[in-house]
Amino acid sequence: MGVSMQVFKLLGAISLVFAVVTVIGCGGSDHPADVLKELPVDDASDTLEPPPDSDTDTDADTGNDADTGNDADTDRDTDTDADTGTDTDTDEVCTPSCGERVCGPDPVCEQSCGQCPEGKTCNSDGQCVAEGCVPACGLRKCGLDPVCGTSCGECEAHEKCNDDGQCECVPACSPRQCGLDPVCGTSCGECEAHQKCSADGQCECVPACSPRQCGPDPVCGTSCGECEAHEKCNDDGQCECVPACTPRQCGLDPVCGTSCGECEAHEKCNDDGQCECVPACGPRKCGVDPVCGTSCGECEANYECDDDGQCIPSDGIKWVRIAGGTFLMGSDDGGSDEKPVHSVTVPTFKMTKTEVTVDQYRACVDEGDCTAPNTGYDCNWDKPDRGSHPINCVDWHQAQAFATWAGGRLPSEAEWEYAARSGGQDWKYPWGDEEATCARAVMIDSMDAGCGRDSTWPVCSKPSGNTTDGLCDMAGNVWEWVQDGHHHNYDGAPTDGSAWEPPTASARVSRGGSWAYYAGDLRAAKRDFFGSNMRTSGLGFRLARSVP
Repeated sequence: MGVSMQVFKLLGAISLVFAVVTVIGCGGSDHPADVLKELPVDDASDTLEPPPDSDTDTDADTGNDADTGNDADTDRDTDTDADTGTDTDTDEVCTPSCGERVCGPDPVCEQSCGQCPEGKTCNSDGQCVAEGCVPACGLRKCGLDPVCGTSCGECEAHEKCNDDGQCECVPACSPRQCGLDPVCGTSCGECEAHQKCSADGQCECVPACSPRQCGPDPVCGTSCGECEAHEKCNDDGQCECVPACTPRQCGLDPVCGTSCGECEAHEKCNDDGQCECVPACGPRKCGVDPVCGTSCGECEANYECDDDGQCIPSDGIKWVRIAGGTFLMGSDDGGSDEKPVHSVTVPTFKMTKTEVTVDQYRACVDEGDCTAPNTGYDCNWDKPDRGSHPINCVDWHQAQAFATWAGGRLPSEAEWEYAARSGGQDWKYPWGDEEATCARAVMIDSMDAGCGRDSTWPVCSKPSGNTTDGLCDMAGNVWEWVQDGHHHNYDGAPTDGSAWEPPTASARVSRGGSWAYYAGDLRAAKRDFFGSNMRTSGLGFRLARSVP
């Protein structure tokens, strides 16, 4: 459409307004809309159709202008009038912004957002409302009036309008997990029981260390603390001192003050924390301390140390301590006098290491406390080269006299057998069950009596036949008198290790066999007996001593 068409439109609009005013002024309808209703419109549009252009116009006229006055003129330019009569060049095209508006001009380009149907009018909010509608917002503060569709108000930027027309604060919690929303003051959430809310609105684990001192917190897994260098953390989360005993064996740990250990009863703890043996020599004057194995002293020349740790003349009596115990006395394999086998408890006692020698017995005779033995071919008394042989040819009474002189006594039969069994072991011989030969005992064997000598041997000549306590010649060399009287069996025998005295002293028991007997007579359980006045080349003795 050309300029002439634009002018024609403007003149038409002015004529329309003038007609309306004239009607009103002449007492016509009271409402302008009544006049408008009578005017011819094209598709409910207020655009007037102009007369045909006198020019030859090739415009593609849609014939449907919605109050835009915007003819698409292909001759020169595009008319974008929005009822303002203002032409906008295509280089500055305005984009309408109706939003929720359904009628009236858009607020940006002032172009029409649409027409209301009959009976409705367009309000200031661009909504079609009934003519003369009274808004009914009531308590509503926002949103549309449900009656007229007009706005009841606008909410603040941090608010939203709910379905009831109330402005609700929109919380701004993110990324807060807890505490109050800084915008609305409402809660952003609650923390777990073991957590607390930080100033930044984050749930932080609250450690539950108490009373733990170290290690991980069982709730949060964080550290409850570190121990000192000399400490370690135990399972209860407590710092424990780590002792630094090594190499200390006893006394107090220098770091923790705890014990590094206890010494044995026979030991003491030195300043270096080492357990040292405390010698228990007691009355011992020589030999080895039985507790620590250290020396209790040395004997002078011509003296030797006996088993009691006493210095005695080199030719003196040697005593051996025999620890007491319980054993089965007798044998089911021997004669009737060795039965019944019965239990006997023997107290600790001492016994001479050897049978009493000729030289030892001679000292008692020289002092007048003993009488001389018999002499003869097989007796050792009158033989100058037999001082170290066992004394023989003495009766039971002579043996008693020597025992009194030497501070001892004859052993009981139970003591003797207990010692001969190496402390009551179930052995046939002092060394075990291996049969007796000349390798272990002075006896009759293939070499004839006395292992070829036809006499006794010096005491302790057969050390392989000793008991485990070191007693010599408990098998062979000479029979040995004991304290007990002879009984035909063990019925009624004492069980406490004491001697069994007979009703009369007509016969006494002897033990151990001799140089003139065979192996079977050398058994530890073997018994023999002689009249108390009997003196033979095969009879001698050794002593015993009670231990307090």
